[in-house]
Amino acid sequence: MSEVRITVRQNGPYHVQGRVILVDHEGNEIPYEGEEIWLCRCGGSAKKPFCDGTHKRIGFQGDLGVAVRRAADVAEEREPAAPGAAPVQEQASESDFVPVKPLAEVPEATVVRFEVDGAPRLLVRFGERLYAVDGICTHEEAELAEGDLEDGVIYCPLHGSGFELATGRVTSLPATKPLPVYEVVVRDGMVYVSRQPRGR
Repeated sequence: MSEVRITVRQNGPYHVQGRVILVDHEGNEIPYEGEEIWLCRCGGSAKKPFCDGTHKRIGFQGDLGVAVRRAADVAEEREPAAPGAAPVQEQASESDFVPVKPLAEVPEATVVRFEVDGAPRLLVRFGERLYAVDGICTHEEAELAEGDLEDGVIYCPLHGSGFELATGRVTSLPATKPLPVYEVVVRDGMVYVSRQPRGR
């Protein structure tokens, strides 16, 4: 059996990636198609064990536990800064940057949508790090600002494609093309983002 990855989505379902055998309480196999499934965690789905989006309608809050979050915070502190993640006190050194908003107005772990020349972008702050990525999913051009944010990954609200904010790499299908990532700097309390993606 190939490797299976199960992600507990924040306030959402269990996202199972990789082929598994799903059985009911009597041991009967539950058929499904594809290589990934979303399993209900809120208990309100009308098509259990599969998720039908009820968690969003009822405002389900799924606490993964203080210990899990604390361990994740410790691991993040130990990791070196990823390319494209700007310390909040870094000074801008290039002219091709556009102002987004004051750093004081960028909330922690929240998606901030903004536009550059009419194109949507996303800005996210995690502690002392800021990340900026393209605001449109590379799969079917859905607005990522409406998606879920979890563990440094933004998930498309349409089909669940995941993109790592630090690198833009795809973490879950159906998307296969990475998300453009932009440089972020802070100058005099204002957040600036590059017009062009990193690597161009």
